[in-house]
Amino acid sequence: MNAETIRRVHRYGAVLSVAAIAVAVAGFALQGPDSFVGLLFGFLGPLCGFYFVGAVLQETVTTYDIGAEFLRGVVWYGASVFGWSLLITSSDALSATPFTAVGLPALTALALTLVMVGVRRATGLDLTVQSEGGQLLVAITGAVVGGFVVLYLVLVAGESPLLVPVYVLATGVGLLIWRRHWREKAATGQ
Repeated sequence: MNAETIRRVHRYGAVLSVAAIAVAVAGFALQGPDSFVGLLFGFLGPLCGFYFVGAVLQETVTTYDIGAEFLRGVVWYGASVFGWSLLITSSDALSATPFTAVGLPALTALALTLVMVGVRRATGLDLTVQSEGGQLLVAITGAVVGGFVVLYLVLVAGESPLLVPVYVLATGVGLLIWRRHWREKAATGQ
C-alpha cells in the first residue's frame, strides 16, 4: 500500500465518520434512546472521526498540529467514555440517556482536543511526552483525571459541590505556576 492509498483511506474514513455520527443522531431520533444503531454509531462515529480527521489534517504543514491533537483525541475520547460511564452508573444525579452516554464523552473529548490545539498554538510547544511540553501534557492529563475524581466525589460520594470550584481554582493556579516556571526556564536558556 502506497502513501496515496493511505491518504485516500483516511479521507474516506473521515467522511464515513461524519456520516456515522449523522446515522447515530437519526437512530436516536427515530428509534428512541434504546436504539442499537444509535449507540453503535454514536460510539464508533466520534472514535473513528478523531482518528481519520486527525490523519487527514496531519497531511499539511499548516494543520499538522491540529491533526496531531485530533489523533490524541482518540485517547481523550476513551478516557471520557470511561469517566462519564463511571459517573453515570454510580450517580443518581446523571441518568443514562443517549446524550450522557454517547454525546457527553464525545463533546468532552472534542473540548479537550480543542483546548490542546489552543495550548499548542499559544505556547508553541510540541506536546509529546519526550519533549519539553511533555510536562504540560502530563499536567493537563492529571487535571482531567482529577476533574473526573472530583465529579465522582461530588455526584456519588456526596461531598460538597464547593469542591468543584476549589479544584478548578487549584488547577488554574497550578498551570500559572507551571507557566511562570516555563518562562523562567526559557529565559535562562535551560
